[in-house]
Amino acid sequence: MRLLALLVAFGLSLAQTAYLITPKGSVQGGVNTGAKVAYFLGIPFARAERWKAPQPIKTWDGILQATQVGSACPQRPYLTSRLGGYVPPQSEDCLNLNVWLPLGTPPQGGWPVMVWIHGGSFTGGAAGEPVYDGTALASRGVIVVSLNYRLGVFGYLALPALQVEDPQKRVGNYGTLDQLEGLRWVQENIAAFGGDPHNVTIFGQSAGGMSVCTLLGSPLSKGLFQKAILESGGCEYVKTLQEGFKFGEALSKQLGCDPADLACLRALPREKFFPSEGSPAYEAILKLIEGVNPGTPGTGETFAAGPYKPHIDGVVLDQTPLQALREGRARGIPLLAGSTTQEAWLERFSVSSWEEFHQKVKLYLPKQADQVLEDYRRRYSNPGDAWGYLVGNYVLFCPTYQALRAQSAFAPTFAYVFDYTSPILPVLGSFHGAELPWLFGTQTVWPFFTLYLSDAAQQEIQDAAGRMQAYWINFAKNDTPGGWPRWPQYTSSKVLWFAPKLSLRPDPYTERCMGLRGE
Repeated sequence: MRLLALLVAFGLSLAQTAYLITPKGSVQGGVNTGAKVAYFLGIPFARAERWKAPQPIKTWDGILQATQVGSACPQRPYLTSRLGGYVPPQSEDCLNLNVWLPLGTPPQGGWPVMVWIHGGSFTGGAAGEPVYDGTALASRGVIVVSLNYRLGVFGYLALPALQVEDPQKRVGNYGTLDQLEGLRWVQENIAAFGGDPHNVTIFGQSAGGMSVCTLLGSPLSKGLFQKAILESGGCEYVKTLQEGFKFGEALSKQLGCDPADLACLRALPREKFFPSEGSPAYEAILKLIEGVNPGTPGTGETFAAGPYKPHIDGVVLDQTPLQALREGRARGIPLLAGSTTQEAWLERFSVSSWEEFHQKVKLYLPKQADQVLEDYRRRYSNPGDAWGYLVGNYVLFCPTYQALRAQSAFAPTFAYVFDYTSPILPVLGSFHGAELPWLFGTQTVWPFFTLYLSDAAQQEIQDAAGRMQAYWINFAKNDTPGGWPRWPQYTSSKVLWFAPKLSLRPDPYTERCMGLRGE
């Protein structure tokens, strides 16, 4: 019997509440009657001590109240919060998840399940951000789960002493271990919500997309999901242990602890790791990051050089995720992936001449500099635009397409490009993350609301956004996005172009990527 039927017994029409009995205990959520969706928010799935693997929640007593999102993991302010977007209050006890599910009887075997992994450069963000509300997707016939994972220094610090301490020698991957534990929670509990644990699709954007890559490449993820969607990520944003240990030891000393003294590090107050911006301690940490991990092109590559990434520790990862894909580690797992057209569009304001463009390319891509200058002068009349496209291509667009190319030898793959510029704020272009309000149906959420202030802007994208949601859900249900226009596999050399009017276009990889990423 589907236990969501308890809704009626507890007076749905009066209380707008949903009750379930799960393997962990009873839980009370809420109901969006207009969308015909029930939601259960802030469910704890694991506990974690600093720099230790998460321990699954066994059971709870009484009825768990799950009508509000849970705490976010500790972090500095990042782009969304700086613009006024809501991020939940922070706590180190942050391993919680959210579930949205359709009201009504599930199909035989259960609803397909889509597990969302949020972005934020591995240092910010939360599953509880309003832009990631799963209501619109769930109303179309899937269960949506979004989960938190530890970030920054608490999620990805690597030290030799931490490796020695762990019985399995896992180190520098606490955030990834959290994601794996969340997926195990889905396997053990989602049937109680009417979901099918044998039909799970992971999807994520930016660092969430990179996390999808990491999970595809991890030996520990076998059987936890059957499909994957990668939005604006890449499969080589990982660190070696040598890199991780170098930074971790330097940071420990700067914080006043011997790198071998884990008790000292664990006793430090959380605020010690997040000094106020502009303070001497903050500037010292920035200098340390720059000294240990010198940067490469543009803002995005400053992220790439940053220390907080998954590590190749020999257990969670035994090679780069891209190499794992190329060797067939994720054989049989269909992949849908793509990027926006202008992933780093604001970078164009940092270059004003072709000479400056050339100098930047020589600094970061010395072997390709002359050829890149020739190619980009041929394509673009403005050097600033050329730099914006180059950084976006190198950092996000091309790495995403490399994942498609690697996986296409072992499973069905489907490629897209998202190309929409708001008429309200055209200066932003088709920026990194621009597809998120389309996918989640959250165009009215701040700060994305500013892109759609006019009725015309809202109406322009309604059909295309609904079709994007349908493609993602069809993929989760059927292993193929289907839809109209019919979305062919990437091996056809066609990609689906998301704009107010959808179309199929030739694969852009050769034009945008050859010569930039070692191919």
